[in-house]
Amino acid sequence: MNRKADFMTIRQYVVDTIGVSGDQPIRFPPTRELGKLFGVSQPTALRAVKDLISEGFLIPCKGGGTISCPSHMMPGNSLKIFGLLENRGQQAFEVYFYLNLASAAALELTRRSERYCTLQLNLESASLLEKTIQEKSIAGLILLKARDPLPEFAAKAKANGLPVVSLMDRFDAISSFYDPVEERFLEILDRLFSEKRFHVLITCWKMPSIADAIRRAIERACAKHNVPVGQVILVDRNGAECREKVEELLHFGMKFEAVVFYQCIRSVYNVVRNSLETEEECRFVCDESSVFDDLKYTGYVVHYHLQEAAKRMIDNLLLQLEEKQAPVVHEKIQYSITFYKEGVPC
Repeated sequence: MNRKADFMTIRQYVVDTIGVSGDQPIRFPPTRELGKLFGVSQPTALRAVKDLISEGFLIPCKGGGTISCPSHMMPGNSLKIFGLLENRGQQAFEVYFYLNLASAAALELTRRSERYCTLQLNLESASLLEKTIQEKSIAGLILLKARDPLPEFAAKAKANGLPVVSLMDRFDAISSFYDPVEERFLEILDRLFSEKRFHVLITCWKMPSIADAIRRAIERACAKHNVPVGQVILVDRNGAECREKVEELLHFGMKFEAVVFYQCIRSVYNVVRNSLETEEECRFVCDESSVFDDLKYTGYVVHYHLQEAAKRMIDNLLLQLEEKQAPVVHEKIQYSITFYKEGVPC
């Protein structure tokens, strides 16, 4: 039994219930009943409740059980809960990339006021977004690298008056602070071509909008440097399919002087790296979410300036909260490209 998970389930239930209750105190059952409700032991439930009492969220009742203390969370004004939605809203686990996005957004929002807090939302279906917003009393929505069909439902919520912003991806109807994929790949290819590395492999997950932006960058860079477009190969497939295609290219003797990974697939990285005699034979390029310590990575690394983007994004989110007719804005996330040698930035 995962006692830590049981403990956090009860804690999250109590805090969420207090958060959506407004100024009305809520009475919670005794720990024995609370344990039965969540299928956990009474000692685990007791430990969770004792911690919440010590932190000021709950007050013991003479007749048993506890009562909430909403003033602890809402000094003078109602708490505002902002929902965080990752990918399609169905993330079952956290990875570095999404943790980094969520951290930048949540820290920037919650430092503005103790009245603001964030809640990770999980949807069985994107169509349940409106219902979830109502049930959780969500005051605003932050999309983190959102994928179809979620943006469509988020845009409907925006049209109905809910403040909505997007981090990493651009959507016409939603204020977006986005990764300028085409410009970034154009700069990467400029660097590689300037190093006389003209045979380039680019791998990415199968995402049509991303792939289209990369293709435009390839065409522009090749025209600028007078390089045949066919010398830059884009493989946009998911997981095993991407690895199999890259293995096929290498098996038939294709040589690459540079490989660019968009949201790196580890197995593809290993295939390419194992095919090289030396690191200098081929230049690697990836973003910071793929530079793990055990890789001893050598090559260019893209660092997104997420804190700066999050500041502007939260400014816009809170403006929407105050002004329902606030205009939709689209801003590019700034980035920098750093060279790494065996896992250390140079």
